[in-house]
Amino acid sequence: MPRTKSIQEYKESPWGPLRSLVAGAAIFVILVGITMFTDIFSVILLGLVLAFLAAPLLVWLEGKKIPIWAGTGIITLFYLLIGIGLFLLSAASLVVFANEIPKYQEELSANISSLIAFLGNYGISLHDIIGPDTIKLQTFVEPAMTLAGDISAVVVNGFFVLVVTAFILLELPTLQEKLNSSFGPKSSVSRNLPTLIRNTYDVMMVRTKTNVVLGGSIGAFFYVVGIDLAVLWGVLTIILSYIPYIGLFIACVPAVILAWLEFGWGGVLLVLAGIAILNFVIENIVFAKIAANDMRLTPLAVVIALLIWTAVLGIVGMFLAIPLTVIMRTLLEGDDRTRWLAVLMSDDEPDGEPEK
Repeated sequence: MPRTKSIQEYKESPWGPLRSLVAGAAIFVILVGITMFTDIFSVILLGLVLAFLAAPLLVWLEGKKIPIWAGTGIITLFYLLIGIGLFLLSAASLVVFANEIPKYQEELSANISSLIAFLGNYGISLHDIIGPDTIKLQTFVEPAMTLAGDISAVVVNGFFVLVVTAFILLELPTLQEKLNSSFGPKSSVSRNLPTLIRNTYDVMMVRTKTNVVLGGSIGAFFYVVGIDLAVLWGVLTIILSYIPYIGLFIACVPAVILAWLEFGWGGVLLVLAGIAILNFVIENIVFAKIAANDMRLTPLAVVIALLIWTAVLGIVGMFLAIPLTVIMRTLLEGDDRTRWLAVLMSDDEPDGEPEK
């Protein structure tokens, strides 16, 4: 039976809308259930995405006659080294920033005094609201230092993420056989596993390459301009750019504030212009060249996914919104009855009118 014919029959069936309603209610109940155990599911889903991202490397290592357990150990060690590197960079940058607080406080007071004088020329008095001595950077830094010092929760969660990732990688070589045995080789779950892993890997690799280019460019730009801790802001851009639309904004706010403290409003305009130009070029030229059309999601789908997964998983959901949505779209695309939802989420051009 042609695929489009089966879809048409499903749409015309009186049970079709009812099944869609039941499926939608089931998904809603599942998401609500996940919110009740956010910490657990955040670790599991983050481990799943990391395992799918490392799956091709595991296959390559296996082709080099390296046992699965050894390949899993290599990948886990690689992830661990990345985590340690990020931690050391953050700690070193925090120490540097803390040592520079007196300088930043002096620059902040001078800039506020200039702002008050500028607004005073137009009859606007803000002296009592934002006087030069009103804002104390130490007030903001002390809670941040306390929060940074309490890293036990981060270490524990990171450990469990690595454990889950390792065990998923160990299960991947036999997962296809288990699905075939449980659901049958012709079931949508069994047939879609390779596509699911490949799509997740592709979208994460494309996003990672784009983020590295963007973060490296912005970090280099900040270094040339003279913004302090340029390397940290570049790495932060790489990490936070996994969050669609708002990640880059969050990453660049500290650098923009430092530009204002060190160079005034001219520095702010220069930094904002540089960020906007680099982001436009990289997202619209570099990303467009390395991303296949069938990997893209519509902007509306991305925004809705960001809202839903943030509500369900919190901060982790912001980072996993895109890969989890790609996984969901792949699953929807694997069934004739739900393929229309996958088409609505996809950013590629429709092939034409469906067959009657």
